[in-house]
Amino acid sequence: MDSIWEIQPKEDYSWRIPIVCRLLTPTGVAKGRQPILDSLVAAGKNLDALTIEDLAPVDQFHGGGMGATKGLVELAEISRSATVLDVGGGLGGPASTLAALFGCKVTMIDLSEAYVGAAEILTERVGLGDQAERHVGNALELPYDDGAFDVVWTQ
Repeated sequence: MDSIWEIQPKEDYSWRIPIVCRLLTPTGVAKGRQPILDSLVAAGKNLDALTIEDLAPVDQFHGGGMGATKGLVELAEISRSATVLDVGGGLGGPASTLAALFGCKVTMIDLSEAYVGAAEILTERVGLGDQAERHVGNALELPYDDGAFDVVWTQ
């Protein structure tokens, strides 16, 4: 790979748009997890066997998708024992990828309660709740001690 930015999705991700819209509307957030789960089922996903790859078109809410996350981890040479703070973690895709594929303990923080709520649901569904924490918070007012993390991540 010459550049992580050259990675292009190999499949049609148009189905992600209705899911993301349902996740992030005030009605969707107010109703909790059911609109998210309903949207995944409507997209043909098996809720009892979800993988981070299944969720990547939805929760890798940034340029380059999961391929970019993997490439950046390799460039950063993050160790399996690293503790990572994911600032502006959005829907939790990079945090889940870091936890699942690289074994990192990840704490994600985002300003949006809707994003963090969706990230919590998605992360739990792929069995990473213990490895990837999610919190609503302001990156300018972090509630963590200096040196609490080995890596600060944002994507």
